[in-house]
Amino acid sequence: MASGTETGRLHATMDGGAAQTESGGATGIAERRPWLTARRIRLAFIVAGLLIAAVFLFRFLSERARYVSTADARVASDMVAVSTDISGRIMRVAVGEGERVFEGDTLFEIDRREAELTLAQFEAEADRLRAEIAREEARAGLSTSKAGSEVAARRAGTASAGAAVASAQSDYATAQSDFARTQDLFERGRVTQAALDRAQNALDTAEQGLRQAEADAQRAAAEQRTASIEGEEVALIEHDLSVLRAALRQAEARVAAQGVVVDQHTIRSPIDGVVDEIFYDAGEHSLRGFRMALVHDPDAAWVSANIKETEIRHVSPGAPVRVEIDSYPGREFEGRVTSINDATLAEAALMPNPNANGVFTKITQRISVRIDVEAPDTPLRPGTMATVQIEKADPGDGG
Repeated sequence: MASGTETGRLHATMDGGAAQTESGGATGIAERRPWLTARRIRLAFIVAGLLIAAVFLFRFLSERARYVSTADARVASDMVAVSTDISGRIMRVAVGEGERVFEGDTLFEIDRREAELTLAQFEAEADRLRAEIAREEARAGLSTSKAGSEVAARRAGTASAGAAVASAQSDYATAQSDFARTQDLFERGRVTQAALDRAQNALDTAEQGLRQAEADAQRAAAEQRTASIEGEEVALIEHDLSVLRAALRQAEARVAAQGVVVDQHTIRSPIDGVVDEIFYDAGEHSLRGFRMALVHDPDAAWVSANIKETEIRHVSPGAPVRVEIDSYPGREFEGRVTSINDATLAEAALMPNPNANGVFTKITQRISVRIDVEAPDTPLRPGTMATVQIEKADPGDGG
């Protein structure tokens, strides 16, 4: 009985030890499982991170092989500085900043009273010259008509006097013949002294008539010359008219020039666009040549990108471009390279930076490229930043 009892205790002890051993093993495995799980999670994150990095690296290398990219780009436009050709007090500012204007719209009005008075003075001088020209033209017409009539009348008088001379010469020749015949008859005693006296008297009368006719002819010729000289007065009037017409052209030129000055007192927009900035207020005094406003055409905006000199060989005019503008996040615009500058930005700077101290640091230069963007119904504001990706001219060159 005793030995059986001890045998049972021994089995019980062995069973308890085995149970304790199994319980301890299960507890150790359970304690190691959290560590294994955390390790697996970390490994999964590392693998995922490597995969994501590989994807981004692949995209980066692919885009670098296909595109020339830069974030040094901004929207640009032709900013037109509106200035004035005259000085004066500003009477009215017709627009405000940000307003849309069209070519020819009024921006400013400058006091024009003095300019208008000067224009009125020049116009009055031109009117006076026109009146003088009209008067001289009328006088020239009258003188021409009068001179023509006088010359015609004197010419007729000269012809009549010439005919009278010819008639008097004929009468004188006849009287000479009669006197010679009567004298011959008187010497032969055929006629009386009275007949000879009558023949002598007729001869003397004919001679006086001839002399009178010749004097009349000379007077008619002189009067014809006088009429011709009076006709030359018309030429003098025409000369005066030419002087007056030249003075009128000069006066009309002054009127036109002053009209331009009057018009310059109204400052108008040179283009269709938007007013970006106003530099003067009403009541201020403008100065000739100083800019008064800035205007740009939003429909003529483009993107100016500064490309590294080491990559500019891959850019060619006409190359397609993908553009992302910071003011429109998430949107991508299509564009095309339209021009490439021949000089770097440093060469085009107003204040070049020469190397005067002998210490040289090589810096990669940048060259400006113009990109026209297709952005219908989307206003592009000059100065906003952009990112561009220009398709390489030679895709096989992985430079």
